[in-house]
Amino acid sequence: MRDRLTGPKLVQILVVLGILSGAFWLRTCADGQDTTVLEKENVDFCDIAHEACRQHLDGLEIEARLLAEPLAAEQPFRLEVRFSDPQVRVTRSVLEGESMYMGTLPALLELGEPGHWQGQALVGACTEARMVWAWVLDIEQGNEPRRLKFLFELRR
Repeated sequence: MRDRLTGPKLVQILVVLGILSGAFWLRTCADGQDTTVLEKENVDFCDIAHEACRQHLDGLEIEARLLAEPLAAEQPFRLEVRFSDPQVRVTRSVLEGESMYMGTLPALLELGEPGHWQGQALVGACTEARMVWAWVLDIEQGNEPRRLKFLFELRR
């Protein structure tokens, strides 16, 4: 049985096409701001692979760094974070793809001296020439949970 393109079917096709075109236009053209995702989230890009990065959060000073020579995909590297308050506890530590979804990878940390956490992690290989990763830390200071994000870039 051959279906014919009738008036109601043509109207349905045109409505769906209009909705998809509108969604595409809103996503690509209507956003008049030239801000990146990092700027929208108000995250300072301090590459912990090349320098120690510091954040200040309500009187708490945090310094994070990544130690690797050279930094490469699928090769372990060290992570360190220091807190000005020795009572701060790290409850979760993971690596996430920032510029591309790459899942969540564990970044295992343990407490060295008070306020100083260190551990090891590795990231997977990506098809992109440059990949920005985020080290996401959930911490507790007192009973108040907080989330920190430190970024680093990996090049092939």
